[in-house]
Amino acid sequence: MADTISTQIIQDGSKQAIIKVTAVVGNTDVVTSTMVDVSTLSVDPVSRRACTGVVLAKLVYVGVGVGVKLEWDATANVLIFDLPVNWTEEYDFSDFTGIPNNSGTGKTGDIVATTVAPSAGDTYTFIFTVNKQYG
Repeated sequence: MADTISTQIIQDGSKQAIIKVTAVVGNTDVVTSTMVDVSTLSVDPVSRRACTGVVLAKLVYVGVGVGVKLEWDATANVLIFDLPVNWTEEYDFSDFTGIPNNSGTGKTGDIVATTVAPSAGDTYTFIFTVNKQYG
């Protein structure tokens, strides 16, 4: 059985988006799933330009039974955090501009998560607060 990913857009404004993603692991396969897909975020209301990237402003993470690598999506993904098994954490980068996307070739602007040592029934949840960028 494949992983079940549930995404809830809590806020999608002109400058910031808040996105909750919950995953239930389907089996022991290591899976990479898109957590923040910039192509689904709203366009800039003034310029009508599409969202092309985000800066990570805040992150809440809860993982039960599974570790997760959180990465910027690119030809060679770039690690943001390596989150251990059975871990809960809240990160707030509002004291500075946030964590910018530092990936290179093939950069999509998306944030992806890859499971580490998953077992069926494990779960993880993210709440992302991101500052939107437009191309």
